[in-house]
Amino acid sequence: MVMRFGKVWAVVLLCLGSGLAAQAQFGAYGLFSATSLTGIQCLSPAPTACSNGAVGGTASGSTVINGGLGKVNPTGLSGGVFYDFKSYGRIRLGVDVRGGNFHANKSAATSAGGSSITSGNYFLAGVRGTIRTPISWLKPYAQVSAGYSHNDATEPINAFSPVNGSSTPPRYYDGFVQYEGFIGADIKVLPMIDLRAIELGIGNMNRLGTGSGLGGTASVGVRSIGAGVVFHLPGK
Repeated sequence: MVMRFGKVWAVVLLCLGSGLAAQAQFGAYGLFSATSLTGIQCLSPAPTACSNGAVGGTASGSTVINGGLGKVNPTGLSGGVFYDFKSYGRIRLGVDVRGGNFHANKSAATSAGGSSITSGNYFLAGVRGTIRTPISWLKPYAQVSAGYSHNDATEPINAFSPVNGSSTPPRYYDGFVQYEGFIGADIKVLPMIDLRAIELGIGNMNRLGTGSGLGGTASVGVRSIGAGVVFHLPGK
């Protein structure tokens, strides 16, 4: 009797677990993205795009170009996971967690250049909604995410104060609160693989604290475009 009772519970739990798995969907993805960081205070010597500014005061050897704003367009890789857990009509809600990095060989703040002269990384978490369309292989989605970014996009190379006599100028990094909205579309290519045909993002980074004191920008505009591959449970 006890054994039969245990078998019944095993069947019930198995069915319940299968039902939950059918309702919830888990996936992971990798992306290549191009990002535009805008509204960055130009410092002297400034990039050509910032030459419209008037020379102002100094900050530890870096001359601020008042009114001149620069931008830089880094590229990088990112990866993340998502978990879709609830459907409301044609909309399926879920959560998304991602992290990535970016780098560029140019600077928005100065005319300096070189390998990964601008670099950083970020971690974002948010909510997403996937829209069920009449086209079974097309899966558009939208999401809003927020998190933390650690980068040197607003900082100059402090060539005036080498560290411990080193000829290599030190780099300064700032912490930012980053928030970004995304829209995109996945295209089914195999039962467990989608092509993320395009993802567009728009948002902002707000600096935490005062930074190094060399960079003058506290708020940076963020725009991104990316594509990649999505791996998920079958049946999504």
